[in-house]
Amino acid sequence: MTTRMKHLGNLPADLIREILTRLSVRQILQLRIVCRSWNSLICSPEFANHHLHRSTLTQPPPLLCWKEAGRRGDIMHCSSQSLILYRQHQPTAFESHPADGIVIQGSCNGLLCLSQGFPFETLTLFNPSTRSVSPSVPFQCSHECGDDVFCGFGYDILHDQYKFVMGCSASSLITYSKVRSGALVFTFGANPSWKIVNHPVFPYDFVGPRNGIFVSGTLNWIVYHPTIDHFELEWFLLTFDLKKESFGRLCLPITRTRSDVVHLPRLQLHNNRLSVCYRTPNMRIICALWIMKEYGVEESWIKLFEIPCGGMISPCVSVYISEDHNLLALDESDRKFIVYNLRRNKLVSQVSHGYHSITIFLCHESLVSPSHYSPSTHALLGNWTQLNIRHRSGCI
Repeated sequence: MTTRMKHLGNLPADLIREILTRLSVRQILQLRIVCRSWNSLICSPEFANHHLHRSTLTQPPPLLCWKEAGRRGDIMHCSSQSLILYRQHQPTAFESHPADGIVIQGSCNGLLCLSQGFPFETLTLFNPSTRSVSPSVPFQCSHECGDDVFCGFGYDILHDQYKFVMGCSASSLITYSKVRSGALVFTFGANPSWKIVNHPVFPYDFVGPRNGIFVSGTLNWIVYHPTIDHFELEWFLLTFDLKKESFGRLCLPITRTRSDVVHLPRLQLHNNRLSVCYRTPNMRIICALWIMKEYGVEESWIKLFEIPCGGMISPCVSVYISEDHNLLALDESDRKFIVYNLRRNKLVSQVSHGYHSITIFLCHESLVSPSHYSPSTHALLGNWTQLNIRHRSGCI
């Protein structure tokens, strides 16, 4: 041990913890070999949560993760910073975790929730920062919904539990199954559990991806209620409170199709706040981003920025806004990433990605261990037996 490390060893344990939480995940993992006490500290769930809380406040540039829809291949990732600062798109596969047949269903606290099979035969938690993965959990649900499945992955801070929610937007059309009036909530943990909760009978459909956005302990989806005129749609937020395990509804800043809002809105997360992007091609403003300053308060929606039509060639989907006011967006029609400087109202760069259809998941680095929220083999088999019994009896 060097003289400098010896001096560090003489520091109070609380101060050492504070110093370590300010480092990146890569640096922290390298320091596990310094001594047993540091390794024990770094590997503890308490330290992982403390580091996560601090990184949430500082908002380091996230990792972009995706899987091309309908194609074989691995989960890909790239640095948001490299796209913004260096205009380079160098996607890398998670080779340690091959992903043929696997789909990303959600991102929360540095964990990706992965599913395999259709609708969902297994669920797995994966931490891209540490490359750690949990055992796959059997998850079998009704096939009656077909492509009308919606889902979400998030964290219940009150009970320190990660939960996966699945429902069916075609429930109003299904009369011979209890899936018409219930959503399935799966709780990860040493003793995993499945629960059916009431949800509205759906007379409406979803806008864009059916993966819920997690923020402030809730999952959120944009849905619309068709009126008599098919071209005039009423939009609103369908919400799910992970603590109360109940659905709710919130208003959007713009609730109906208007002459200056042509495309359906898209939901995203910016600086831990819910945002919605309205795209307006061939008009004076090509897109506008609204942000909810205080979650759950409908009056707190504010317009964050507008991009004039001359700034970009085609409508885009907002992905991430950096501290230096650069917007990273996804141009779905031309298959490229776009960097637009909001302060100067100027298009900075366009980088082709070449994928036919992708949904970007932001994954902030964390030390959260998927295995900490994984079931034991005994618990897994026991709960899987109960799930199969309930499935055969028509409860799911």
